[in-house]
Amino acid sequence: MRQTELSEILSRTSGGLTVFTHYLGEKCLSKKFCNPFREDHHPSCRLYRNKAADGTTRYYMKDFANDDYYGDCFWMVSKYLNLSLSEDFKSILETIDHDLSLGVFDRTPKAVKGTIDYAKRMEEKYKRMEKTSIESFTLKIREFNQSELDYWMQYGITVEILNRFNVKGVESCTIEKKDGKSFSVFSSIYLPMFGYCFDNGKGYKIYRPKAASRFMYLGRLPNPYIFGWEQLPASGDMVFITGGEKDVMSLAAHGFSAISFNSETAKIPTDALKDLFSRFRSIIVLFDSDETGIKESASRCEENKDLVSIKRVVLPLKGDKTEKDISDFFKIGRTAENLLEVINSQQTPYKAK
Repeated sequence: MRQTELSEILSRTSGGLTVFTHYLGEKCLSKKFCNPFREDHHPSCRLYRNKAADGTTRYYMKDFANDDYYGDCFWMVSKYLNLSLSEDFKSILETIDHDLSLGVFDRTPKAVKGTIDYAKRMEEKYKRMEKTSIESFTLKIREFNQSELDYWMQYGITVEILNRFNVKGVESCTIEKKDGKSFSVFSSIYLPMFGYCFDNGKGYKIYRPKAASRFMYLGRLPNPYIFGWEQLPASGDMVFITGGEKDVMSLAAHGFSAISFNSETAKIPTDALKDLFSRFRSIIVLFDSDETGIKESASRCEENKDLVSIKRVVLPLKGDKTEKDISDFFKIGRTAENLLEVINSQQTPYKAK
């Protein structure tokens, strides 16, 4: 990686923010915007800023409806040019340098054909895809039925755990939009729907495990989004940082403390990490055993290695859709003792106090 040029570009573009606005247009500065790299008629993307331990700032784009779309300005340009971020990285840097007239490279870089009108082309896409935002929502909450309890129980998650983590059974969800239009989503035995409830119902993250679009975000959600924080004990031996809410609850059902952020690609807030370090003897990143999870768990540890002592564990699973996370680990019959064995085998020894 050409670290010098990368750092120069970031420093001259406010952490990459100018790169995003140059290619995507000012729409990307909105609270939510449509993903230009897929069919997206419900704005689900946003830019957010991450401040590293060394004080440097970098902006990232995140699609909260599809975890495949996440990255910094260099990733974004690679997607638009249909280039490989690893193999074509120098060309990506040169194109950004040329299009924004940054003067990072000594020689005049050769621009990739068609890069000059990105902002205009993106603006046209936004006009075609733009949708009105949510004005209000109404959920019809009910008790869990047996098929829903059976779904959770395969991961060891009981109704007591669901109640402890403020998970609700949702019969229907009606969304009112600012233009006066509305639409409703209904739960069924084939497409169950649950709600992760925040602030006494002022915000919900809707979870539809068997639907094509599994998540919807309604109302006022915590910022940063941390699931399981309020359920953590005051102190303990170890705490896991996992990839999702189901993993947090599955670990809790087996006697472990855990939290998750909105996805594995989310940066860990420094304040939260320091607080965990003061309360727990070990912080262990436990993401999915697929390519993304393995990569991102290594990144989270690398980013924070100078801040706190943080470790990671990669589960011995297939890494496919049926067997990749800690919930699957317990679903196929593994136990809490088996998890401790995995931790010890990967040179992250744990011994109870």
